[in-house]
Amino acid sequence: MKALNFVELSYPGLSRQAVLLSFFTLLLCLFSKNNQAQPRVSNANPGNEQILTYCVDPDWLPYEAIEQGQHTGMSSGYLQRLKQYTGLQLQFRPTGSWKETLQLLREEKCHLTPMLNKSEDRERFLTFSDVYLYAPNVLVSRREEPFLQGLEHIGDRRLAIPKGYRLLEYVKRHFPDLDVIEVDRENAGLMAVADGRADVFVGSLYSVNAYVQQQALLDLKINGWAWPQDELRMAVIPRYASLLPVINEALASFSETDHLAVQQQWNNVRIIEKQDYTLTRRVALITLMIILLLAAWNLIIRRYNLKLEEKNGQLESLKTKLENSNRELEFLSNHDPLTKLYNRNFFNTSMQPDNRAVSEIQRCSLILLDIDHFKEINDEYGHNAGDSVLQELSNVLNQCVREQDVVARWGGEEFVVMSQQDSIIDAKALAMRIAQKIQSTEFIVKKTITCSFGIARLQEHESMTDCFERADKALYQAKAKGRDCICISEEQT
Repeated sequence: MKALNFVELSYPGLSRQAVLLSFFTLLLCLFSKNNQAQPRVSNANPGNEQILTYCVDPDWLPYEAIEQGQHTGMSSGYLQRLKQYTGLQLQFRPTGSWKETLQLLREEKCHLTPMLNKSEDRERFLTFSDVYLYAPNVLVSRREEPFLQGLEHIGDRRLAIPKGYRLLEYVKRHFPDLDVIEVDRENAGLMAVADGRADVFVGSLYSVNAYVQQQALLDLKINGWAWPQDELRMAVIPRYASLLPVINEALASFSETDHLAVQQQWNNVRIIEKQDYTLTRRVALITLMIILLLAAWNLIIRRYNLKLEEKNGQLESLKTKLENSNRELEFLSNHDPLTKLYNRNFFNTSMQPDNRAVSEIQRCSLILLDIDHFKEINDEYGHNAGDSVLQELSNVLNQCVREQDVVARWGGEEFVVMSQQDSIIDAKALAMRIAQKIQSTEFIVKKTITCSFGIARLQEHESMTDCFERADKALYQAKAKGRDCICISEEQT
């Protein structure tokens, strides 16, 4: 998978301030229709001028960083809006590393940090706000590595993780057998993969993308998704826990326009300052010629009009690239890269009661299917052939289901279909249709491909998780009966 490209802008002869002014003027125009004023939250400490000191991760772009002693990145935009909404008095304290930031928070020499994940260790010395930003984590490897899908498939490969990150705590707890290399920061982890000291790095999609572009690590690729995703919050030391209701109220009042303005500023565009005084010299020369030769005035005006049209065209092109980049990011977060089906994250999110009508949920059935003896296919024909079989089976599923059904790759060779069928009989008929289509399809491997099916219909007042577990048990029954068959949950009524 190619790393997402950033847009680089350079205007010869213009200062960096002029470039920034032009770019942000464009963004203001793009979002002005939706940028409605938000109600201001009452002052967090009325009559109290106490100043809160805050610290950040100094090297975690585009989320946050320290450049020339100043706080930059997405968290700086969110923090600025927080101050506007609450009236909190905040003072920035620079640090040299994320480890130093956490230590200052433990010692209560910093009172607040604006962007981090909650973990069991951090809850010992911090209290956390509600989540205000979600971001996926990814696996990164060299291009010759096969697709890994997730942490569970890393095997004996060496995994690089930054010190002090929640992901390190998560991996040590849930994957204690992995060969972990602790690095000081994310860019050091990527460099470790690039020079062969590590095989895989795990980190945030957005920051990985920024470092790959910045350091031109063209031999690296995004090679899978890592769970859990980042659930970013603000945090304060326990002494200021009383501020959390005010902070949460302010975060909840941020409009979609507020979030888009911050993320567009730091996710998609990197402005490069290049000082070039050629145009300045030409303008000075042209000005002198105007004084001496008034007859040349019309020609100069025409020249500037043409340049203005060119700049307008560049700005329109930038707008298109920004929109395409956002669409690609949204697709990657909801789809499996190999089969282009929905992924587990999308399926879990869309199946929550808050995201679906009650009547729609109560009428659905779950069909789990698993390719029989898929490991033998990989061993006999190779992983590339196995990937092709997964893609061909995905096409079969798309051909058999109805438009309102949801098809997702659950993981490995396992798929799930959320079918809007009125009865378990209809769901079984759909499973039989899929099985017959698989039987009549010529796959790339010279081997008969079959699947085992497990079916469960969502009962009244039953959670989607319980229904899924019943379908999973039915799938195991199908495998126990010799595979290539369909089983319905024994608890189905």
